[in-house]
Amino acid sequence: MVIDLTQDSDSDDQNHQTRSPPKSNQHIHPFLADLAHRTPSSLSLIPLKRKLEKSPELDPNNVFFKRHSLAPSVAPSIAPSVASESDARHQNLTNNVKLNGYTVPRELQPSTPSPTPAVVTVVVPSPSNQLKKEIETAEWAPKSQPLTSRLTALSEQYYPTDAYEKRGRKGIYPGLRKVNRAAARLPIGTPDPILKKKPNVQDELLRTLERKLTGIDGPSVTFAPGDGHNLANCTANFEFINSYRLRKGVSLAPAEFIGGCSCGKFCDPEKCPCSEKEENSTANIIPYQRAKDRSDILVLTPDFLKRTTMILECGAQCTCDESCWNRVVQRGRTVRLEIFNTGRRGFGLRSPDYIRKGQFIDCYLGEVIDKKSADVREEIALKRGHSYLFGLDFFPEVEEEDMYVVDGQRFGSCTRFMNHSCRPNCRMFPVTHTIGDVRLYDLAFFALRDVPPMTELTFDYNPGAERSKQVDPSAFACLCGEDNCRGQLWPNQRKGIK
Repeated sequence: MVIDLTQDSDSDDQNHQTRSPPKSNQHIHPFLADLAHRTPSSLSLIPLKRKLEKSPELDPNNVFFKRHSLAPSVAPSIAPSVASESDARHQNLTNNVKLNGYTVPRELQPSTPSPTPAVVTVVVPSPSNQLKKEIETAEWAPKSQPLTSRLTALSEQYYPTDAYEKRGRKGIYPGLRKVNRAAARLPIGTPDPILKKKPNVQDELLRTLERKLTGIDGPSVTFAPGDGHNLANCTANFEFINSYRLRKGVSLAPAEFIGGCSCGKFCDPEKCPCSEKEENSTANIIPYQRAKDRSDILVLTPDFLKRTTMILECGAQCTCDESCWNRVVQRGRTVRLEIFNTGRRGFGLRSPDYIRKGQFIDCYLGEVIDKKSADVREEIALKRGHSYLFGLDFFPEVEEEDMYVVDGQRFGSCTRFMNHSCRPNCRMFPVTHTIGDVRLYDLAFFALRDVPPMTELTFDYNPGAERSKQVDPSAFACLCGEDNCRGQLWPNQRKGIK
């Protein structure tokens, strides 16, 4: 195998270095002595390492190596005496190296070939006219956002790493998030008097009661002087409301089932279709009339006070406005009321105003619950001794299991304090302004006769009950004190309007 060593790593060094040839061959290494006996014929098998500039033919002074042999066959004219010193300097063949005490020509030293560096030419074409125009009209791209000092490999805008920390800080004091801290005043100095002594719980409850009473719609509702603290304790867990509180399982009838009239702005009592018809007649039953002493007050007619029918008022589906004569209960209470302590019968209700016969007083309000929930509360009422349940059982087509019940124990109006009497001066009437809904309606109190001011307002808890000589031991005792007292209130805890 013959390897071309023309691209020797030391070739450049040989071209730039000039050394004197040995004066004699007495210092040549012994392994080169045998080279004189070699014939130039062996050179025909070895490629040229270097050619003379003067002649392209083979020069016997050039030395060639085989890669696997340290002393290849060379021409016998390798001795320095063959070539002159000037020719050796010209050919750069006289660079000798000391090797183990002998002078060895550098050409005989093995070397590592080095590749010739490649020359790369890059041609940059000139831009066309179209490209020049695009370059001139192009805009510089906006600078990229500077990198933050904290790299998370995620976008903080869409993947915030401190989301839980922010949420936690917001939830520490949720009530103070809407406070303008810059404008908040920080008092420093004498502490408030409430910090100096133990607060009076009774006074706090009394102020709470006054705040509750001011939230009732209509004329004022007050309490008798001296009864404030006792009433505040009684109503500590009670809230006055202005409309029903519908609970789970209770829903209004769909709007398409609710009826209404198209009388215009004012309804004609004789023709309004909202009024109930007389039995076996087309004439309307007119429930209201103007009071004799005041034309601006509408009261129930004497004939209607004797009926056991429902009052049908115009509602939201009617074309008449709120000033219609057939919207008495909807306009609300028109008399002042006062809660006072009656003694044995607990708190009662009266009015400092004169109340006319048939005049509307107020509605009984509370939580509207289903029959299943009412049964549970009724069992609790048996142990407590006080029941504020009223069943909406006016329509016979409504099954008892589907009946709604009004509970005034925790939420209600001031009529919650109306006591029972066997000779009452008020009566509860069912009133509806959603004609078509047979399960939900109002319970309104009307005066059965003229009631002087500061007279206790009462109604019969169990209307229609007859006086019995033997009192049921399971019923509550009646304390009305009337001469016709039945001695008991009702056989069960739940009251009705039938």
